[in-house]
Amino acid sequence: MGKIRDYLQGESSLSVGIRSSSTLAELWDTDHWVLPPARSEKQVQIYSCLSSLQITPYADAMVWSPEASPESVYSTRKTYDLLRVKEPTVLWHKEVWFGGEIPKHKVRTWLMVLNRCPTRDRMLQWGLQTDSHCLLCNSYPESRSHLFFECAFSWEIWTNILRRCAFSPRRNWDATLLDVQAYRGTKHTRKLLLLAWQGTIYFIWSERNNRIHRNNFRSSHSIISEIDCTIRRKLASFRLANPALSSPLLEIWFSNQ
Repeated sequence: MGKIRDYLQGESSLSVGIRSSSTLAELWDTDHWVLPPARSEKQVQIYSCLSSLQITPYADAMVWSPEASPESVYSTRKTYDLLRVKEPTVLWHKEVWFGGEIPKHKVRTWLMVLNRCPTRDRMLQWGLQTDSHCLLCNSYPESRSHLFFECAFSWEIWTNILRRCAFSPRRNWDATLLDVQAYRGTKHTRKLLLLAWQGTIYFIWSERNNRIHRNNFRSSHSIISEIDCTIRRKLASFRLANPALSSPLLEIWFSNQ
């Protein structure tokens, strides 16, 4: 009903029989309400509502009750699940979100899979005035599909990195994503493939941005070397928590140079 004063708009406190300054304590006596006789239909409805409420001497307490099911422990995850819009699980979620990934690499991969990065073809669709040519090869229009991996510059990087994973690359974004999803190697080789795939996406996009914003150009060999060092450090970091994982991955990575 909202505020009683607003609900009874048009009726004075004299006609209602309750002062506007009255408190709840003044209208309750031990175990019942102390109210004047109702003088309007709206008052009857208010009294009916009040009669269903029983004031107890106990202190109020907060109760965590998601979906009307009281629980003793609060859960942030359940709160988030109740607030968010639930969508069907995408087919590629295990390739983007997997244990042991590099956070900034997975976020970049996630945006790239959704095609949310500002490639030049998208910028032109937004109505921005920009050169359409790829910053890496300067031969063809830039798009996600071109960058990964139709571009000769990025293709050289991709083939070199995948040689370490004993994986046959394809020169197409959609085909590559399907190949990564369909990969049926061991648990170790799959993790290595995903690290290499995400790392390649991250550093190719970083090189593209450095050329735009910093006018800084590097060779493909320099980028390959940086990806190699990054993956080596990541594999070595597994040694403290899981030596049985680190050693086989490093062995695979070094054996295919």
